[in-house]
Amino acid sequence: MEEKTGRITRLWLAMIPVSDMERALKFYNETLGLRIALDARAFNHAEVGPDEPLAKIGLHATGRQSTERRRTGVVLDTDDIYALHQRLKGQGVVFTLEPTKMPWGGIVADFLDPDNNELEVVQDPEHYSR
Repeated sequence: MEEKTGRITRLWLAMIPVSDMERALKFYNETLGLRIALDARAFNHAEVGPDEPLAKIGLHATGRQSTERRRTGVVLDTDDIYALHQRLKGQGVVFTLEPTKMPWGGIVADFLDPDNNELEVVQDPEHYSR
């Protein structure tokens, strides 16, 4: 048995405030295609993310709508940023940065959820091999 040392083992989740949990879940689950990993709506909370057991996005309903853009720091990965961009735009998602090739090699796009929370998506298959 491995001795516990108090080290950080993984990123659990990044919390994002939302004003309306049902609307947020519809966006994150249906529009973005992220699975609902934990449904705790009774406590104004839900967690969404890919099926792999890595970090999730926590959604916490505050009941307050934000009119200002909030950078979340949440960065998602994709296998085809152009196809994702086209699909999301077709569903009315607002992009604050269209897919853009970065000097470091990856392609980045930023978009807003219904509460003006800004998320980033990156396509960079060589990220850990450069």
